[in-house]
Amino acid sequence: MKKITALFLLFGLMVSAQNNRVIYEYTFRPDSSKTDSLKTEWMYLDISKNGSKYYSKKAFENDSIVAESIKKQMASGSRNIAVSRQRNGIEISYEVEKLYPGYQTFLTASIGNDSYKVAEDRTPVWKIQPEKKKIGEFMAQKAVTDFAGRSWEAWFTPDVPIQDGPYKFSGLPGLIVSVADRSGSHSIELKGLKKITQTSSTEVDTQGRDLPFTRRKPIEVNRKQYAQKLKQYENDPVQGMRELLARPNSKVKINMNGKEISDPAEILRTMERNAREEIARNNNKIELEP
Repeated sequence: MKKITALFLLFGLMVSAQNNRVIYEYTFRPDSSKTDSLKTEWMYLDISKNGSKYYSKKAFENDSIVAESIKKQMASGSRNIAVSRQRNGIEISYEVEKLYPGYQTFLTASIGNDSYKVAEDRTPVWKIQPEKKKIGEFMAQKAVTDFAGRSWEAWFTPDVPIQDGPYKFSGLPGLIVSVADRSGSHSIELKGLKKITQTSSTEVDTQGRDLPFTRRKPIEVNRKQYAQKLKQYENDPVQGMRELLARPNSKVKINMNGKEISDPAEILRTMERNAREEIARNNNKIELEP
């Protein structure tokens, strides 16, 4: 009884409080050719009165470390800024933002050394089904939709009257507690709810310096333009870095998995090899039709 009472108290906080965090476990198969390639990443859906933001816990922590390192170097007056790129198991680098009350949705993702904010022009069209079941402490109801090239099955709980959910999913009469595509490649399940303070930004003032691997203001594009950028990157994954290194007096030093590299030609070779290997390993993205 105490557990149930605590849950309903938490539901009240979710509805009335300024900032709340929904914690999801995202399980996915990045390589469709390998059935044993399942990976897991903890994802946050931070909800405020103005909207929500969905992002990776590990990516946020890593960005915070990089931002703090750059701030310290710039404060010391260093002319050459060393940027360390350590993946540390990070698989998800994108973010999804929704603006209330209209639920306008934006994807923020990096392609090479550029960041893009993509306005989503599609909305999941749900068909609510009669099936109900208990998921954890929640009584949930089934809904299905086709979105971005995949068929999805979701379970939502009217007990939490927030019409939001992980990734770009929203619009059901209750919080989405579970959503999975029918191929079994992507599955997102709620694991916790908590009240939080305002999330800090990981953006850093580079004082006009163009530093690789740093969070910067994204370029706003529509979905068609973003798809074209993705295609260009697949054809030439180091185009942006090549242009950066070609600038006069450009000096870049990077740390790739513990190895420090400063020679421009070696930087390009290493980055292109790593990029093409990563593209090959990630052929089963959450959106088959971006």
